[in-house]
Amino acid sequence: MNLKTNMPEWILPDHIKDALVIGFVLSVFSYGMEVLLFWLRMPSAVTVFNDVAIGFLGAGLALFYMSSVRTNQVYLRAKERMILIAELNHHVRSALTTIHQAASLEDPVTRAREVDEALEQIDRVLLDLVPTIGSANAPRYSFPEQK
Repeated sequence: MNLKTNMPEWILPDHIKDALVIGFVLSVFSYGMEVLLFWLRMPSAVTVFNDVAIGFLGAGLALFYMSSVRTNQVYLRAKERMILIAELNHHVRSALTTIHQAASLEDPVTRAREVDEALEQIDRVLLDLVPTIGSANAPRYSFPEQK
């Protein structure tokens, strides 16, 4: 029985390690406080279960926090991809429309020039726009030099 196959998708093995470290630190801190209380003549045997409960609570809270951070990161990456797809769709469709219109031109020189310009537009989109994924909050339908 493999632990990785039985865990939910949102729990990553790295999160479990981090949560256990946080839980251990909380337990040690709580135990340190118990030692201090013992030096102050307070009975510590009664509060050992409290230390374990604090450790589990801290680990659970840390796991929840790290899971929510991961969920937010997944959402932001999906948003970046959607923006990029919208931008690519807009620019490539525009270039393909230009190529489609150029096909109906009689003059072969003008037709070739229009197709070359459309291909340059696609190249510019792929070379200038794609590497900037994640830098826009909304789709950019024009390049800076076109504004």
